[in-house]
Amino acid sequence: MTTITKERLLKIQHWRETYGADSNVMLPAEEAEELARIALAALNDEPVAYNQVQRDMMKDIIVRKLGGNLIGHKLMMADIHAVTMALIQAGFRTAQPASERERIRREHAEWSDATFGDVGPIGPLKHLSKEALETAAEPGDLSEWADMQFLLWDAQRRAGITDEQIALAMVEKLAVNKKREWPEPKDGEPRLHIKEQSAPVIPDGWISCSERMPDSKTGVLVAREFGRKGDWRMKWATYIPWHPDTNDGWLIPGASWKPSHWMPLPEPPQQ
Repeated sequence: MTTITKERLLKIQHWRETYGADSNVMLPAEEAEELARIALAALNDEPVAYNQVQRDMMKDIIVRKLGGNLIGHKLMMADIHAVTMALIQAGFRTAQPASERERIRREHAEWSDATFGDVGPIGPLKHLSKEALETAAEPGDLSEWADMQFLLWDAQRRAGITDEQIALAMVEKLAVNKKREWPEPKDGEPRLHIKEQSAPVIPDGWISCSERMPDSKTGVLVAREFGRKGDWRMKWATYIPWHPDTNDGWLIPGASWKPSHWMPLPEPPQQ
């Protein structure tokens, strides 16, 4: 069996500095086998110590980061393996196989960049609202769910937001949601986190945007009730969900609010 000395390991570690970054120096077979044996042994070696000090320090950090929200959770003591720690300190890492979901996520990101270029997150987010309505109409259509996930991934990536940041925000948001008073569940109600209030009186002929949207690129009348009860504003508008200058898909000349109801334009007078 070949024994690899410390001096030999140091020489191998600095090969790129000695021979250049593009060098293609090969290890002898016996040395390669010995390094593989050491690495495999590191995956199965027995713990040699429990680092209580580091565990306590890490616990304090976690408690501070999470604001004490550790009720019902148990912090476990981690084993410290001598060979494993030595390899990690030397820069070795155990490769984790990428999940199918992550592979698809990377592949979609490459396709999106090549297709749409360096754009921001606003476009995917606006288009997401349209896909959500289409999914609500056909909740069993998995392709609609896939489109929503692609758009959400794309918007998150283009905004530079990591999964870890979202996870922390979800922890905080969940704590807030648990303290809210929720109405009885109602199928099709898009604002479940707001207490139900008396429904405003809507004239006949108006269609709620939460029930159905008009055909795209079709002029319609839109309306929304503002702060004072009965204070309805009406405008002419066009629904173009993919247009970059719209507000949630609505293009309303001279206005920036989002309508709650719409109706078809009246027929022109007959000659």
